[in-house]
Amino acid sequence: MDFPAVGVTMGAWPVRGIACEWVCMVDLSYDEVIEVQGVRIPIIPGIVTGRIEQSLRKGRYEAGEARALRAAIRPGDRVLELGGGIGLLSTVAATVNGVGAVMTVEADPALIPLIAETHRLNGVAGVAIRAAAVTRGGDARVGFFRHENFWASSTASEPRGAHEVLDVPAVDFDTLLAEFRPSVLACDIEGAERALLAGADLAGIREIVLELHPRVYGAAGVEAIHDGLEAAGFLALPRNRETSVRHFVRAAPDRRIAPLHPETSTMPVRSYRSWPIPEPRVMIATCMKDEGPYILEWLAWHRAIGVTDVVVFTNHCSDGTLELLDRLHEMGEVMHLPNPAAVAGGTGFQAAALAFAHGLPAFRAADFFVSMDVDEFINIRVGAGRLCDLFAATGRFDVLSLTELNHGSNGRARFAPGFVRDQFPGHQTLAPRRRKAHRGVKSITRLGPRVQAIRNHRPDVATGADPVLWLDGSGARVAHFTEDARRNGHDCRGTYDLAVLDHFALRALDSYLMKHHRGDVVRPRHRVSRRYWRLRNHHAEREISFDRADPLFRAQYARYAADGRLMALHEDACRRHAAMIEALKEIPFYREERAFLLENHW
Repeated sequence: MDFPAVGVTMGAWPVRGIACEWVCMVDLSYDEVIEVQGVRIPIIPGIVTGRIEQSLRKGRYEAGEARALRAAIRPGDRVLELGGGIGLLSTVAATVNGVGAVMTVEADPALIPLIAETHRLNGVAGVAIRAAAVTRGGDARVGFFRHENFWASSTASEPRGAHEVLDVPAVDFDTLLAEFRPSVLACDIEGAERALLAGADLAGIREIVLELHPRVYGAAGVEAIHDGLEAAGFLALPRNRETSVRHFVRAAPDRRIAPLHPETSTMPVRSYRSWPIPEPRVMIATCMKDEGPYILEWLAWHRAIGVTDVVVFTNHCSDGTLELLDRLHEMGEVMHLPNPAAVAGGTGFQAAALAFAHGLPAFRAADFFVSMDVDEFINIRVGAGRLCDLFAATGRFDVLSLTELNHGSNGRARFAPGFVRDQFPGHQTLAPRRRKAHRGVKSITRLGPRVQAIRNHRPDVATGADPVLWLDGSGARVAHFTEDARRNGHDCRGTYDLAVLDHFALRALDSYLMKHHRGDVVRPRHRVSRRYWRLRNHHAEREISFDRADPLFRAQYARYAADGRLMALHEDACRRHAAMIEALKEIPFYREERAFLLENHW
């Protein structure tokens, strides 16, 4: 087929049709059409580069997005696509039987005629095409960094390989959502999605098909997007293979819009015990995967400071973790359960575990609840270092959020059995500069009628006539967690006076390689990165100690050491852990990763 150059004239944005403020002349001559994901795509020289054409011919181009989008759309859905590209996904959406309306938004003016031509080739009519960059804040125009391969073009502030910058019209995301009212959102905007989704009103959206770009914002950015969507009531569906495409579905009412009602909440209906609470019951729930060498120290510490109930959910362990936890279960020290997501063949490990925990008798009987990991230690800096000393110092509260303090590798490269608190005493500064002061929290939640849901970093708590008593680790009142349900951290300065959440995220370099290999216990196939190591490998200060509760810990650990069967399982887990690390070092990727960190970030 041979088409002449086509000029597309665009005026004010109609409900349907094409919207732009200029006439965009693009040569649409082509003589070949490729069918990809059931969609006919014109191969237009100058727009479809060699790399993009290769992806099209191999059937990989937007394959994951197309599958997820087809699975997401139901009759009557209104589909909004951000990043129209060559029109493939908007065509997929428009050809689903019963779809209500489709709009695609694309910032690159050169792609607008191509999208329209793709729609024409596939007999698609009625798709609204908007030529604009989607932003937050209502800017009339923004800079758009155009790349030779259009799929890398973006409004991101640090583009890779952009060859020109265009001044393009912008549309506010919140305004777009309010006007178009989508029920399904598809988004592939080369890294701009992190800022776009943060705090957006997604109340009317049921499903999101999202292409992530960790090369732009790193592993921490991916985690922030997951946490933000989780806070908005979405869960990520399992993936069949490694891919940057995520399919999120709404799993609960949007807690930022209206409180949960008892009939829709999984939380048990309960009342508060009067303060001060004598002999409080404190429950910890945690997810574990291949943490065998570290379990006994972590458990003995938290038992010693006053935790009464520990529930451990595991999935896909291979280093002796299961056998060790089973023995602790027999001894009455923990409740060991398979992660319900893994049992059901899913991958939302943490969300599934916390939802399941709501129904446990220990949860219904508990006065306080904490969701935390085996590399985190609650370190109380008053009295004898017990939870009852902390509660006496703070007075009554609804939530007490402890700020993390990361401990670096302390110059240790090789894994060695032993207490992590002794091996890695050095930590990051307690008083960073303002720009680096944001750190995560884990929260001690007082369970009662105001608690709507438990999440990993903080709960959702209903506001009412009485203000929520939300404290930081210095016992000071904070308002930002109640004002913004997406917040999982805050400015750490001045928040460590009464209690600290000591975080041993790295341990030795060899242990870090093991963590890299096993993946995230929270999200499958999610890996730590070099940036993860670089941000946490700080150990210049040693101000925080564990001396207050250490005698209690030693006595508790001695009770474990007296059980020969338990200690044999612990030692076996250490051996298996070490053997797995040595096997990793034979793999070129991990050998090179280890050498790089030693040379550049040690």
